[in-house]
Amino acid sequence: MLDRLGREPDAALWDELDGRLIVEAECCCSAGFAALPELGRLARSDAGEHRDRALDIAAVITRTLHRYHEHDDLVRTDPQALAVLHRLGQARLAARAGPALIERLRDTLAFAGYTFWASISLDFTDEHYHVSCPHCLTRLTVVIGDYGHYSAIRDYDDGDTHHVPLYPAPARELAGIRRWMHDTAIAGGDATLADGLTYLFGRAGCGMCGSTFNLADWLEAENSPEQPIDPIVPRTDRSN
Repeated sequence: MLDRLGREPDAALWDELDGRLIVEAECCCSAGFAALPELGRLARSDAGEHRDRALDIAAVITRTLHRYHEHDDLVRTDPQALAVLHRLGQARLAARAGPALIERLRDTLAFAGYTFWASISLDFTDEHYHVSCPHCLTRLTVVIGDYGHYSAIRDYDDGDTHHVPLYPAPARELAGIRRWMHDTAIAGGDATLADGLTYLFGRAGCGMCGSTFNLADWLEAENSPEQPIDPIVPRTDRSN
């Protein structure tokens, strides 16, 4: 099917390939991981709709890498595959405006190895996270959106209790991948995304023990301890 798409791109064939390589609910299959290099080649050979289809499929597959490691060897067989996909994702992100911005941002993060940040919705009109307080282990719900910016203890009868406001990080103090994400949101004109990221990368408090902690650090530690130390995503000051 990949060979046929290389010769004669066809929308119906893309749909069939999507169904073969992507499993519902972000589950993985070995065929999807094995197809990443060829999807990169297909995306590189076409500058239109078919490039987008190849990148879209590859991004969904790549986002599962933070959960499933039994087929990592299939990804490592071609170390340049994700680098190629990342460059193509960045080029597509350059047209960073409108409703596609968040999806394209998530795709680029996935190709760079930041699969945890790529797997959450980043919809800061109504975003919820669940995390345990690192000090007393109370399970907290973190809300960032139109309903407020706070942590709470969620009770299914009484709703959110023990509210504690979130403390946003000053944008000028963000660094590395977090600064890049915020700068990308600003460049794309998405003020809601940019503002929400300052809360995500700020501090949260626990209404049970009164402690505070870095929200993003603890979310990463609980959900995806294998995020890359050295980002593939270029620095905003990259000049050579």
